[in-house]
Amino acid sequence: MDYYGARTKNAAGVVTLESSIMTVRSIITRQVTVPPITSDFTSYLNMPEITAQSFVCVTLPDPTNENAALPSVFWSTGQLRVRRGAGLVLNVFILTYQ
Repeated sequence: MDYYGARTKNAAGVVTLESSIMTVRSIITRQVTVPPITSDFTSYLNMPEITAQSFVCVTLPDPTNENAALPSVFWSTGQLRVRRGAGLVLNVFILTYQ
């Protein structure tokens, strides 16, 4: 099944993903708990669902909580890296496009 019409913007309002010009092949949603940090204040999560054709969006489970802050999150093929977020629960959305 193909999905159409997904669009994301960054904090400056610049479109970072526009699927009206590309087909989204799959959308995977996972809720993960960030493992303990390593010596460089980073936690690593193995996520084989993230491919070179993926776009990843991470949110907090309760966006109405004014006291919660989303840590810095980076992704690469097969991996999610979270800076200073040990123990947090995060929603991870992985969009794979063609």
